[in-house]
Amino acid sequence: MPNKEKSSLDPGHCMSYRLRRAARTAARHFDQALKPAGLRNTQFTMMSVLSAEGPTTIGDLAKMLGTNATTLTRNLDVLARRGLVEDTRSDDARERWVTLSQDGSARVQAALPLWESAQKSLLASLENRSWPEMMEGLMAIEKTNPPI
Repeated sequence: MPNKEKSSLDPGHCMSYRLRRAARTAARHFDQALKPAGLRNTQFTMMSVLSAEGPTTIGDLAKMLGTNATTLTRNLDVLARRGLVEDTRSDDARERWVTLSQDGSARVQAALPLWESAQKSLLASLENRSWPEMMEGLMAIEKTNPPI
C-alpha cells in the first residue's frame, strides 16, 4: 500500500508543476473565450504584441513573447496564410519584419472584448489574492533565466 504522506516528490508542491497546470488551464480558458473571433490564445497574444509594437522583426518579437524564432515563424506563417499578418520590407534582407494586416487589426479589435471578459473571469477566480503581486512574482521567475 503506497505511503500517503506528502514528500518533496509530491508534484503538488512543485513550482513547475503548478505553473504549467495553471498556464494550461488559463490557455484553455482564453482559447474558449476567443473562439468566436476565430483565434487561439497564442495567436491573439502574438497579434496583440504586433498591434502595440507595430512592424517588428521576428527576432525582437520572439524575445517579447519568450519563444524561439523557429516556433514563432511557424505560428506567424499560419496567420499570414489567413491574411492576418504580413511581411514588411526591410533594408536588411537577413531580417524578416512582420506587421498586422488591416484584417489582423480588425480581428484584434473584435477579439479584445472577448479577451477582457476572459481576463476578468480568471481574475475573479483569484478571489482576494493580489494579481499585481502575483504578476511581480511571475516576472521575477522569468528573470531567473536569460531570454530564449
